[in-house]
Amino acid sequence: MLSASWRGRLPVYIAAFAAGTLFAWVAAPLWRAGVMAWHQDEYGLLVEQCDTAMREHFQAKQSAGQSDDAKTQALLGAAEVGLIVCQDYDLTQKKLMQWGLREEELSQMRLKAIEARATDLKEVIETHEIQY
Repeated sequence: MLSASWRGRLPVYIAAFAAGTLFAWVAAPLWRAGVMAWHQDEYGLLVEQCDTAMREHFQAKQSAGQSDDAKTQALLGAAEVGLIVCQDYDLTQKKLMQWGLREEELSQMRLKAIEARATDLKEVIETHEIQY
């Protein structure tokens, strides 16, 4: 009797499974879009701050290689401390990945942050270009 009851409900189980699968398939991109929209400002600010810190550190390291005076070394030390903001950026990125974002979405968020502060193509190029 139990097996007959189970077989009678099998179409209901299959339909419920199919509906759940369809819902998950549609909901996943909507979820990721919502997470991106919710965190864009925070993540964009961290992208900008980390980018600036890395640029300043690179320039200070180049200067330290050319000059060994105390002022240059102090600037290098300050630039190294400034890289701490990149830790916040990395932690936020990992948090967003735990919330379901993939590298593609994070890359899109980074590009939006760069484009938001650049008014023309020259500024976008300068953002990505390493200065010697």
